[in-house]
Amino acid sequence: MVLQFVNKTPEAKLMQLLGSKQIQSDGWMAIHFHLSELLEEYKSDYQIKIAVNLINDLLKTYEGLIYLFADYSIMVVCLRMEPIIKEKLTFQLRYLYMDDPLAYTDSGHENPKFCTVYDLKKDWQEFFSLCSHRMVMSTRRPHPPGTEPAPARLAAPERLAERAESLQTLTHTPSIEPVITTIVEAPVAIVQETQASRISAMEASLRVADIKATIRKQPVCAVLGDMKVRRVFDELYIHIAALRKLLKLEADFFTNRWLFKYITHILDERMIDLVRGNPSHYLENPISLNLNVETLLSARFAEFDASISSANKVAIVIEIPVADVFTDMKAFFLARDEVQKLGYRLCLDGLTTESFTSINREKLGLDLLKIQWNADLHADLKGDASKMLVDAVKVTGTNRLILCRCDNKSAIEYGQALGISLYQGRYLDGLLNPTSKVEN
Repeated sequence: MVLQFVNKTPEAKLMQLLGSKQIQSDGWMAIHFHLSELLEEYKSDYQIKIAVNLINDLLKTYEGLIYLFADYSIMVVCLRMEPIIKEKLTFQLRYLYMDDPLAYTDSGHENPKFCTVYDLKKDWQEFFSLCSHRMVMSTRRPHPPGTEPAPARLAAPERLAERAESLQTLTHTPSIEPVITTIVEAPVAIVQETQASRISAMEASLRVADIKATIRKQPVCAVLGDMKVRRVFDELYIHIAALRKLLKLEADFFTNRWLFKYITHILDERMIDLVRGNPSHYLENPISLNLNVETLLSARFAEFDASISSANKVAIVIEIPVADVFTDMKAFFLARDEVQKLGYRLCLDGLTTESFTSINREKLGLDLLKIQWNADLHADLKGDASKMLVDAVKVTGTNRLILCRCDNKSAIEYGQALGISLYQGRYLDGLLNPTSKVEN
């Protein structure tokens, strides 16, 4: 991505674009992501960097512009964006902010206030009014005493140069220059130097620490009609609280969803290196591993695969996060074909009871799906939501679905009512090993 830095605010540049009647023609679309309405805890430079990079990656072959405003709102103006790409873009940004009520309502439905889509031929007047209003309001932004910018100096050239250097070290640049341009407001920093140094130190610690004591196993079980439990495989994972304690790290390094996503590739490498180094210990029974698509396509995974026997490969399930699948479908399909050809099974992780109903396991070529238990649905087994789930379970396959986070018997009973066969959670942990003092 080649970023264009300008002395005008994004609002001014957007109004300049509107002066061209060209974008009133067929095919031009604008999407306004109202990220200024996010809770303060989600308004960080790091999160915005990820959002902008995600848009850049999805739209790198399109003609258009991306505007990042000082209030964290993002405006995308694009020519001939295909409907499937538009849906993918809004889905992925919602997923990035899924814990914020702006993305999803308390009932789990998509919040219509998250973004507004404009067909610039039909909705021109409405869009022009919005941009005009933003232009006026941008000139009225309050500034702390003594920091008001001079009228002719919205951003000094030396500040733009500093920002360009900072962003170029943090933003992916493809080998072929795209026609999408990102316009940002110069005074907004993406990642402060102090935070970057702390992240760098954390990465170094993760790569050298002895993390064996942080490894946990949680069983995935088949539950028979009379509540008899049979272990099918164990999910092998790094216990984040234990890791944080081991490395003496600050809590928000791992509670921050975006920062955690940033470092998962290191955790992936540490995990597969551990298994590779001691297969007789970790592969004694069937297991599942949580790995990113990027990891599956890496040389590190190829080395791991070369060290694993064919008999063990068929006993390994690889769990892929749902965000990875829809962030880059081409990469996912490539990774899927390769790892399944090698003998591994694939499970899509991170589905909710609502998102599950829109996923077709067979079309995605997956072996298993994992959904999270939703206690709110238990009270209404005959409701429309439960009926939709029953139908989706039948399509997926009763033995192809894992209901996770089952912390009580009610979760199992509800899952059985839906027709689900496989379960995971603390309730099952207690049934299989009631004397254990280790909590997953």
